Amino acid sequence: MTELTKLQYIDNGDETVTDAKHGIMWMKRDTWLELGRLITWHDSLELSRKMNEEKFAGYGNWRIPSASEAKYLFDSETTNMDVEGCEIHINPVFPSGCGFSTWTSQTRGAKAAMSHDYRSDYEFWLAKENDGFPSAVRLVRDDMAEDEEDPEFIRIESRKDGTVVDNKTGLMWKAGDSYIDLDKWVTWDEAQSYMMEINRVKFAGHKDWRMPTRKEAQSIYDPSSPITDSYGDTLFLLKGFPSGAGQTSWTKTMHKTDKGFAIRFHFYNGDYKWNAMGLRSHGVRAVRTIKKDS
Repeated sequence: MTELTKLQYIDNGDETVTDAKHGIMWMKRDTWLELGRLITWHDSLELSRKMNEEKFAGYGNWRIPSASEAKYLFDSETTNMDVEGCEIHINPVFPSGCGFSTWTSQTRGAKAAMSHDYRSDYEFWLAKENDGFPSAVRLVRDDMAEDEEDPEFIRIESRKDGTVVDNKTGLMWKAGDSYIDLDKWVTWDEAQSYMMEINRVKFAGHKDWRMPTRKEAQSIYDPSSPITDSYGDTLFLLKGFPSGAGQTSWTKTMHKTDKGFAIRFHFYNGDYKWNAMGLRSHGVRAVRTIKKDS
């Protein structure tokens, strides 16, 4: 184990572990250690709700990890031992005897969810009702102390004009995306045309709507707030955005050398990829920067 790996994980002494590299906090013990039994994906959701009600370790934003977050835990240079006495590759700051996998928030339709295996670093799909091996979960939370310091701060405002205001970022979002409005997938150029149209009609009284940057799209991804799209799949958006939206959104973040590619953000797992602009995406989200007199 490298010195850098040692510094990445901090045992907080309250049954939590902070991942300083990624800005998240894990429960030190997974459900196999905590409950002594296997757990379904739906039970995992209920457990996160219960932990939030009880304010485990003083926090109320525990959730199932995203697929990317679950993968962060795997480290081929570290060894630990699971409940069956087999070698797993997660940092020894986490106690041995745990499960060898965790459920993730990534779903496929209404019946399946992804799990991540720490014996050999691979992802696989399981029925959400599965309560046999290897069903376990290790809950996680975003380590954002600045929001917790001010309990009176109201981050999200849902307005009657069909917009959502994020007081943390100073952005106003159109609540529904292009998929809700058009009922079809769009290319990047079609996404641009969609922006031109909502500016032409001055949606909510404004004509400076635009595509989000990748960072702006990422700012409204919230793994603790699941909603469903029109296919029954799960996506994760800050509270205030309606169900039925597309799972992805084009962004205006374009490739510096290949102008035919732009980033498409995935609201089902928090990842993003460069995609050919002629590819059809589930949709695009309109955003504008709030001016001081708005």
